[in-house]
Amino acid sequence: MADQLGQIRQYAQVFLDDGEELVAAMTASPRGKNTAVAAGGVGSMIGAKMVQGQVKNASAAGLRVESQMALVLTQRRLLTVKVGYTLGGTINGVKELLSAIGLDEVAAIEAKRFGLGGVLTITPRGGQPIKLECQVGRARQFAEAFALATAASSAAAG
Repeated sequence: MADQLGQIRQYAQVFLDDGEELVAAMTASPRGKNTAVAAGGVGSMIGAKMVQGQVKNASAAGLRVESQMALVLTQRRLLTVKVGYTLGGTINGVKELLSAIGLDEVAAIEAKRFGLGGVLTITPRGGQPIKLECQVGRARQFAEAFALATAASSAAAG
């Protein structure tokens, strides 16, 4: 498993606020993207509808999610960024900041295995869960980093 935090760190600094540091990063796509691409026919329509639902839930929470993106976690914010890849799958650039919300706007981030991959669920405070397809190992690391960042933030505030 390539270190996506290291790959993204070298390109994402320009999108961070003063004093902000990267805690975790991973690539992901809205849930249903793989079904939409691989299934064909009715399966691709079902996948596309699933993607639309996740995009809508994310938009309501102030996040923009799409394929070819990465999630970036800092000690203060959750960001989505558009990334570029080499043919070998290595991240070779962060093209733009798609969205950013404060960690206080996120109630939970959870990772689960689903089939051969994983699902990262971001639950915004007062909003609908946003499900993203990803590698389960990376999702678990990201969820753990979120738990540590929010615990540290709570300790600093209290």
